[in-house]
Amino acid sequence: MIRTAFQTADFTAVPVDDSDTHLVQPLLDRCEDYHQIAYGRPALPDQARNIPSGRPPTLAPGQGHLFALRDAQGGLAGMLEALRDFPAPGEWYIGLLLLAPEARGHGRGEAVLSAYADYVRANGGRLLRVAVVEHNDAGRRFWTRVGFQPEQWVGPIEQGLRMNRVLKMTKALG
Repeated sequence: MIRTAFQTADFTAVPVDDSDTHLVQPLLDRCEDYHQIAYGRPALPDQARNIPSGRPPTLAPGQGHLFALRDAQGGLAGMLEALRDFPAPGEWYIGLLLLAPEARGHGRGEAVLSAYADYVRANGGRLLRVAVVEHNDAGRRFWTRVGFQPEQWVGPIEQGLRMNRVLKMTKALG
C-alpha cells in the first residue's frame, strides 16, 4: 500500500525514503531551467541521491523529508523537499518545491503548498520558511503570491557554478 502524506486535486504526495531519493532524478533532469537558474548547470547525474547529504548535519533522523508528487496516472509530476522543526521547533523549511515544466502555470504549485501547509499544521508546525535564489524571479513572485514575506537577503553563497544571494522568506500558519 502506498502511503499518502497529503493530496491536491491533481497530485498525491508520497513520502520518499532517503534510500530511494534516486526516484526523483528523472524530474530533476527534466527541470533544467531551474538548475540553470540556481546552479548555472543542468542537474548532476547523482543530484537526487545527494539530497540527504545536503541537509544540515545537526538534523535528527526524521527531520528531513522528501515527497514525490504523483499525478493521477502515478507519474512523477513534482517533488517537495523540506525540513521539520528547522531551524527551531514549529518552523518547517522548504528546501525545494519543484514541478515538472508541463505541470506549471495551472495553480498546481499553490495547491501543493496549501495542502502541505495543512499537513505541517497538523504535525505541529506554525511557520514555513523558504530561501529563493536572487535570479529566480518567477520563484520569488510565486512565494510572494502565496503569502510569504521577505525576511532578509543572505550571501553570496556558492551553489554549483554560481555565487548566489538568496532571499529568506517566511509564512506564519494560522
